[in-house]
Amino acid sequence: MRLDEIFGSDGGKGASQAYWNARTKLRAAWREVFDEDLEGEGSRAMEAFENALENAKRRLLKDKAGEKRLRQALDIEPDEEIRSALLENADLDDLSPKRVKAAMLDECHRRGRGRHDLRAFLRVVLDGLYNVKTMRRPNVGANRHWPRLRQYLRELEYETDWSPDGRGVRLANIGGGGRVAREPADPSRLSIIIDPDFF
Repeated sequence: MRLDEIFGSDGGKGASQAYWNARTKLRAAWREVFDEDLEGEGSRAMEAFENALENAKRRLLKDKAGEKRLRQALDIEPDEEIRSALLENADLDDLSPKRVKAAMLDECHRRGRGRHDLRAFLRVVLDGLYNVKTMRRPNVGANRHWPRLRQYLRELEYETDWSPDGRGVRLANIGGGGRVAREPADPSRLSIIIDPDFF
């Protein structure tokens, strides 16, 4: 897909923002994986992104384990080109929080009362939000999308909390025991407990 198809006919403004956004995602994931800044300067968005990408490629040619960790953090498949994926793949930042939380609440209604696997729950939510055939939906895992999804889930917990009577949505450890970490790092270790009476 070409950038002008993604951003419509707003000239170079949308495309320029896409390059800045892609560079920001790349640099944030780089810092997370390698604990260092990724250099890449330029006065124009495309130039700055391409320079950062070239610097990354030089390092990754010698560090296959690092490349695997970076791809996981960026939610990019092993056979995908990093440049294209950063510019074209679906991103949670493209959707309003209200829309994502509404989709989560719809899925809560659909599933009904009980404890459910969180990753399976989130996959269904994202499948509904990203039903465009030209764009892969974000994967559910310990990647760059998870902090945003976790934030929306925490907001739903707060918005459906009717303590001491009950709670509509609550995160729990998959095994059921102990308190959930304040900022759990991986959704695969969590379940979601739903009680529609408190929505």
